[in-house]
Amino acid sequence: MIKKFLFVLLIAITFNADAWWEKGHRIVCDEAYKLLTAPVKEMIDPLIGIHGSYGNACLWADLVKNDDRKDTRSWHYINLPDSEQNTYKASCPENGCLITAFYEQINILNNPSEKSHLRAEALWFIGHFVGDIHQPMHTGYPEDRGGNDHKLEFTDGIPTNMHSVWDGQIIEHMDSLFGEDYLLINVAKKINKFLKNSHSEEIEAWAQESRDIAMLPSVGYRNNELKLVTNEYMESHFEIIQDRIALGAIRLSQTLNRIHSGSN
Repeated sequence: MIKKFLFVLLIAITFNADAWWEKGHRIVCDEAYKLLTAPVKEMIDPLIGIHGSYGNACLWADLVKNDDRKDTRSWHYINLPDSEQNTYKASCPENGCLITAFYEQINILNNPSEKSHLRAEALWFIGHFVGDIHQPMHTGYPEDRGGNDHKLEFTDGIPTNMHSVWDGQIIEHMDSLFGEDYLLINVAKKINKFLKNSHSEEIEAWAQESRDIAMLPSVGYRNNELKLVTNEYMESHFEIIQDRIALGAIRLSQTLNRIHSGSN
């Protein structure tokens, strides 16, 4: 019990200090869980383990990437130079990238003879990676580390960067205006709407969507156009974030349901 408490406390402390995409990841995974079939929930519940919920489990990958799993740091993104806009043709570093890591973890989870702790980690990784691939700056340029080195300022002079704005500062701004439940309420509505449509099963297609969004003129990422982050900028791009989180939840649920059905 003490060990479990300390583990949960460590997660809370870590993510409160650096909580950029925490809310997005949690919503993707918790909303995906609601869409799983009963047999899939029965399969993954023991793998969620001490995290208590799939949303919490999906935060684990960020917790360990700078600590005892530094080998996984490149698994969180797929960066392409401006001259290479096709995610299907993207080349990954030797230790992998978001696309290759996703397929690797799918294979581990899909193997019932694999060690249980590796299958649990695979489940956590998969949920996290689906969240990452739906965040446009996780498909950014290698030279600026997906927008981390694209320096910006808010109108009050506080410094930030493009990656952080899209990772969570837009969400935080909207929370301050409408309350912390505003994002979840809108994502739930989007999910109900998007469930009526068919969805690509390929992570490369999801990555291409994110890349195309990152390249939109209004985003101001391409050619380093954006310098000042205004309230209008954040509010006008909030719809995109809602869409990406909703799509991530749907696609994650469909991925896990396919694994259980044997069609993956």
